[in-house]
Amino acid sequence: MQARFENSGTMKLVFASNNAHKLDEVRNILSDVEIVSLREVGFVDEIDETGSTLEENSHLKAQTIWNWLEAHDLAKDCDGVFADDTGLEIDALNGAPGVYSARWAGEPSNDANNRAKALRELEGTTNRNAHFRTVITWIGKDIDIQVEGIVEGIISTEEQGNGGFGYDALFIPKGYTETFATLPAEVKNSISHRGRAMESLKKVIQKDSKCI
Repeated sequence: MQARFENSGTMKLVFASNNAHKLDEVRNILSDVEIVSLREVGFVDEIDETGSTLEENSHLKAQTIWNWLEAHDLAKDCDGVFADDTGLEIDALNGAPGVYSARWAGEPSNDANNRAKALRELEGTTNRNAHFRTVITWIGKDIDIQVEGIVEGIISTEEQGNGGFGYDALFIPKGYTETFATLPAEVKNSISHRGRAMESLKKVIQKDSKCI
């Protein structure tokens, strides 16, 4: 990474992910912030997500990367690390898959298998209410903050659309008739759980000048 604020004066945050879909979403939402992926800083290890809640996993990932940056003398070159953990919480399944959303159908994680399992579990169920929840942790020097974003909706009876990732082809947000996978990216980002969590993070950044 380059020196902090070198030439541009732009805030620089490391996003604790190499997921191309997430990176695209985050960069679209935080367009005025330089977002750096784990691959770009040279972190290639897997992070064991051993937390039992979204809050624990989000914090664990952010703390792991911040510690790594400090150990490699890179922390001074950025304004911190943020990590997200997201879960689909289905009412009829008592909040499952929740924190286990990414690997619900077993290892290795597979989006198509996860969606198929959701449809099987809800077969014949009339209550298809669900919500996506994202928890973001931002850790830096003297910074340790968590924010949350939630979007309510229902689970479709079949997959719809080819866009997005994860459970997007099944989730119809409240007030819409199309799944996340069908909606244009700019619409999804404006109402999504991650988008709302990112907006909360942006407000924290803008409100507290000590964070900038």
